[in-house]
Amino acid sequence: MVLLTLQKIKIYMKKLFFISDAHLGAHDEKTEKIKLSRLLSFFDYVGRHDSELIICGDLFDFWFEYRYAIPRLHFKVLSHLARLCDLGVTVHYVAGNHDFWLGSFMEKEIGLVVHHDEYLFTAQSKKFYIRHGDGILKNDYMYRFLKRVLRNPMNIFMYRLLHPDLGVPLALFFSNLSRNAGKDDHKYNDLEYREFAFTKIESGFDVVVLGHTHIPAHFVYKTGVYLNPGQWTYDFIFCHFENGIPGIFRWDGRKKQEYIP
Repeated sequence: MVLLTLQKIKIYMKKLFFISDAHLGAHDEKTEKIKLSRLLSFFDYVGRHDSELIICGDLFDFWFEYRYAIPRLHFKVLSHLARLCDLGVTVHYVAGNHDFWLGSFMEKEIGLVVHHDEYLFTAQSKKFYIRHGDGILKNDYMYRFLKRVLRNPMNIFMYRLLHPDLGVPLALFFSNLSRNAGKDDHKYNDLEYREFAFTKIESGFDVVVLGHTHIPAHFVYKTGVYLNPGQWTYDFIFCHFENGIPGIFRWDGRKKQEYIP
């Protein structure tokens, strides 16, 4: 009984870290080098704490899991994630709109806990609702249809017939086109995401964490809070929850800095 009580206390005291939208592989070499360096040092920081890391989608600009081939571009980040898991840090990955084809490699070889849609859990006496955020907008009819098409097992099988040297660059090309086409629509469009979060809080959740908008957010609503880490690519923002208290910070490569959205 005493051991069980101690285990519950340990779980309660774990720090929770949230990041989103690094889009590794999407930008020029200089930008990629900076954001990867910041990300790996942040992983080291997380690993020094009794913590859990929740990645709220789109860590990679494109991820497709071939049966025997892994993109060499992401070797460093994958090895760091595996090291985090080996250190005892539970790493959750909530799939985003660039993560349609997450497979068993992430779970079996790296050690991540993959959630293909939403992730609900209770920690620090709070009920959490985690989701990337794609498909939330009321007018996202076409995207919701496309999501079903891209996750169809037959379509995944057909894409695997392409050699990785062709399949990966082709997907990155179309991913870039899609991002550039939609970035103006996205820029100041987080009102519906806030409304969605507030609805979830009214339904009984204490904390709602979304990504996807690339807009950092920290809103207190009634008895709950809505958090969004924004995009790691240029802002290096992360959300933090410790002893029931939320926070949002910027990582400068060595230490955290308080950030006000």
